[in-house]
Amino acid sequence: MKRNTNARDLHIAYGNSCYAKTWTNKTITFDDLCDRLSNTIHTTESVQEYPRLPKADRDRVKDKGGFVAGQLKNNRRQRESVASRSMLAFDADRASVGFLASFETSCDYAACLYTTHGHTPEAPRVRIIVPLTRDVSPDEYVAITRHLAAQWGIDQFDECSYRPHQLMYWPTTPSNGEYVFKRIEGGWLDPDAFLASHPDWKDCTLLPTSSRESTVRTPSDKKQEDPLAKTGIVGAFCRAYHPCV
Repeated sequence: MKRNTNARDLHIAYGNSCYAKTWTNKTITFDDLCDRLSNTIHTTESVQEYPRLPKADRDRVKDKGGFVAGQLKNNRRQRESVASRSMLAFDADRASVGFLASFETSCDYAACLYTTHGHTPEAPRVRIIVPLTRDVSPDEYVAITRHLAAQWGIDQFDECSYRPHQLMYWPTTPSNGEYVFKRIEGGWLDPDAFLASHPDWKDCTLLPTSSRESTVRTPSDKKQEDPLAKTGIVGAFCRAYHPCV
């Protein structure tokens, strides 16, 4: 299938670490993003050593900076600071063994995928990026990602995929690990057409959930205080153990 001839520049925000307080808003073409994602950084630990590392060390070795596939307000990556999303981003942390082979035929849209740091052929872990024909609001993002994940098998996807402010790391791979990048050709996903096929998308109680979830929260729900901005002992604890979500 031919590439979309109406491709547009896409908003993207860059951070040099998951702990970065200031993020930089830029634009990028999907071609250029795919070129960057087609190459990985090989780290020093092996596939066998990586899962035995303490969590803090696992987070450190794979943190070579990352991106939010959209535009951030005030250059901050917080739940309430997402102005819009230009692309969907999914983490298939529980992908089936045949996922990589089958995704190219099951995906109806232009997309790319790449394996993440904990990936092995026996236990695939995959990140998927889908460009949109227009930017979407945070609530639209939640609805589209959940419905699309349901089409692909929602239990394979981590719930972080539905957070508009979620960062995605640049590709990294253990020293002896397998890295896979694939680009899927097709038309870009049209949010208006997609949401029109799900007329109840604004009702979060009707959005698809995995077997691990009970409810869905959307960005327009009550805002929570930024844990990194809290003061005193609580704030120090949050900054020390922040999970980079």
